Amino acid sequence: MQLEKYPYIILMKVGSYCGYSLDEIIEIKQKEQKKVGKYFWGYSGVFCRPNVVKNLVSYADDKKIYVLFVETKSDFKPSTFDEFNQFSKDGGVWSDLPKDILLVGNKNKSHFAITANKFEKVDMTLDLSQYSTLKGIFPNDNQRFDKYFRYRVDKACGVYVPNDMTEKREVQIKYVSELVEPYSVFIR
Repeated sequence: MQLEKYPYIILMKVGSYCGYSLDEIIEIKQKEQKKVGKYFWGYSGVFCRPNVVKNLVSYADDKKIYVLFVETKSDFKPSTFDEFNQFSKDGGVWSDLPKDILLVGNKNKSHFAITANKFEKVDMTLDLSQYSTLKGIFPNDNQRFDKYFRYRVDKACGVYVPNDMTEKREVQIKYVSELVEPYSVFIR
């Protein structure tokens, strides 16, 4: 894989969720993309909050940002979950999600969604040692993906920063998309 083709990325682990298999989720997202022109991929946690994604967008300076998905065999089933029906770019002004968008999760936790299109299945490897996280709006060379993207870290924003000083750590990328406006939103 030519890493320089993917200089700005959001890397996410994906698997079955809330009773939906990964194949079902992908089918739902492909239908959303056809009907709405993009899909919303929901998530929770602290690693890719909307402000972090917006920092990546700012640093990329109008260049494409790719969402790369690593398949995981986890089967996350929260004790309770509902459908989300609103989104906000800033956490203050809320709008209804398009009726063709399906986002589910535990409403007791903060949730977010990235917006993307051009969802496609791929079979490629990604060398995590060649990417750095962001520190504010700049690449953090002290926090490379090969050390960062592991254990409970299941998503990260990164920048390609070539490095021949570390040992390769590769992951299999199963799906790729392009991030589109509004990039990352709060959902409820």
